[in-house]
Amino acid sequence: MDAEELLRRYATGERDFTGVKLPGVRSIDKNLRGAIFREADLSNACLDWTNLSYADLSYANLKGARLGEAALQGANLEYADLSNAVFGQTSFSDANLSHANLRYAILTEASFFDGNLSYADLSGASGFSINRCQGATFCETIMPDGSIRTDSV
Repeated sequence: MDAEELLRRYATGERDFTGVKLPGVRSIDKNLRGAIFREADLSNACLDWTNLSYADLSYANLKGARLGEAALQGANLEYADLSNAVFGQTSFSDANLSHANLRYAILTEASFFDGNLSYADLSGASGFSINRCQGATFCETIMPDGSIRTDSV
């Protein structure tokens, strides 16, 4: 499957793309709201400005992906590998990032309002701001500086 086929199938109503392998896919400014990419390989993908609100990306490999200004509101990113990914101005509001690997991710102006960051690993992440985390939940979360945080903001 390539990006064109994925978008064609999404347009016809298909939403379940569990386990799809699309490393390096380029799909900019598309609507994939509510799609299921559970256990998918989207490593090094370019998904800037893509709407992935309420998508299931649990256990997905997004290592090194670009999701600048992407919409991930309400998305399930539980256990996702988001290490070394770029998320400038991305919205993670109401998203589940529990157990997610965000090591060395770029999070400039990313917002996590009401998100779940329990057990997430943000070690070495840059651009992370606690001021963009109102209502977020932290439980044994590894912060960018290596400290452990357990509370709600």
